[in-house]
Amino acid sequence: MAATNVASRTSMFLAPSQTSGKAQAAGLQDWTDGSLRSFSLRKNSVTASKAQTVQKKARGPLVVKAVVPKNLVDVTTIDEQKFEALVLRRVVFNHDDWKKHKSSGRYFRHMKSIFTSKVIGALGPAVSVMTGIAAGVVGWNELVTMGALPEWAPVLHMSNLPYTLTAPALSFLLVFRTNASYGRFDEARKMWGLMLNRTRDITRQALSYMARDEHTYEYPKRAQFIRHLQAFPLAYKHHFLQEGSLEEDLRQFTTLSDEEIAGILAATHRPNYVLLVMSECMRSCHMDPIYRVAMEANFATFADDIGGSERLFKTPIPLSYTRLTSRFLVLYHMFLPFALWDPLGWLTIPVTATCAAIFFCIEEVGVLIENPFPILALDVIAQSARTNAAELELVSLHEGIRNLVVEDDLEMKMLSAVSQEALLPHAPKYVPEPEPEYQSDWDEDAAALATPPPPPPSPDVPIAARGPYSL
Repeated sequence: MAATNVASRTSMFLAPSQTSGKAQAAGLQDWTDGSLRSFSLRKNSVTASKAQTVQKKARGPLVVKAVVPKNLVDVTTIDEQKFEALVLRRVVFNHDDWKKHKSSGRYFRHMKSIFTSKVIGALGPAVSVMTGIAAGVVGWNELVTMGALPEWAPVLHMSNLPYTLTAPALSFLLVFRTNASYGRFDEARKMWGLMLNRTRDITRQALSYMARDEHTYEYPKRAQFIRHLQAFPLAYKHHFLQEGSLEEDLRQFTTLSDEEIAGILAATHRPNYVLLVMSECMRSCHMDPIYRVAMEANFATFADDIGGSERLFKTPIPLSYTRLTSRFLVLYHMFLPFALWDPLGWLTIPVTATCAAIFFCIEEVGVLIENPFPILALDVIAQSARTNAAELELVSLHEGIRNLVVEDDLEMKMLSAVSQEALLPHAPKYVPEPEPEYQSDWDEDAAALATPPPPPPSPDVPIAARGPYSL
């Protein structure tokens, strides 16, 4: 029936003069029925797609995922596995870790894990392509040597002098790339370490300088200050990582109220918002200006750390340098089999694969540590800052500490009330000397002119007894 419909529609449109009116009517009827059925199917499909769209909107945002063809290397999966391995290796060393790190058996341990390393596994596509090119060059040259190819087929080989000249340039490129990336990694670690130190310091300042009495109206401001201080490392961490949920961390690790959590989540720049709330809490409390200046210095340090981290995150190493290094590496290893054929023969394949793995691995390490935040143990640092602030708050509420503070206050008041004479009755009193009156050179000259000169000596006075004016 379908073949008849196709034939009738073809005859109707291609050769209408050779068909009868009845056949044309039958073909037109079939074509109309088919069009109606097709339109009905399209309408139902559109209706179903609209319903799915409405359902997706009600269920949540639509997530678009990239589809990699099956005939290509699944680079996306390899990269995901590599980053998952980096997340698992975010550790902070202790004494046992340092002993293991410096042990003499580290060489065998590292060689044992070479086949399970995700970073080395991520080099599989690039190294495989370079090895395939080397295998193709070796196979072609072997066929030419055996005479299996026509006489005009050349042997693919070249002098190794160009590689002797360009190898130092490639080495300098890789060394500079790795050193620049490590500099960024080290700078980020120092900024996060400084954030940890400043968090401890400002916690101590707040607990010591702000309101201590629970019955004052300023005490809730101090508690709010400490709550947001514990939330600051978490907001700082999630500002540079896409892992986990800030809301879950705030509800699990802090004592913030629902309103305070909603305020943090509604902010565009959440670390800045937390700093603003802390600054307002400090401003609303009566404090010595000297203490206020000291705490403001810590706020400035927090702002500098956030700005420095954003600079590292948003500004990579110049992309032209990264592209130059990648292109140089690829071209270098693409033509390496041509230079290795004459001295090595079949060994060209494993030597090319080994060289590609080494050089590509060095470049891969430089690219990985260029963005230091997914590699650093930010979870551990943030939790350390939060737990330190919470511990200091608990210590400040301890009864022994509170009594010690009260005793110190009473002692200072008593010392200020007792006079120096009562403490040291036999000590000599210090009487300040009166300050001399100030006289300018003009005043001295005027006084000298106003003083009359001494009278001349009498002639009856001997010469030896006369003064300097007698001469």
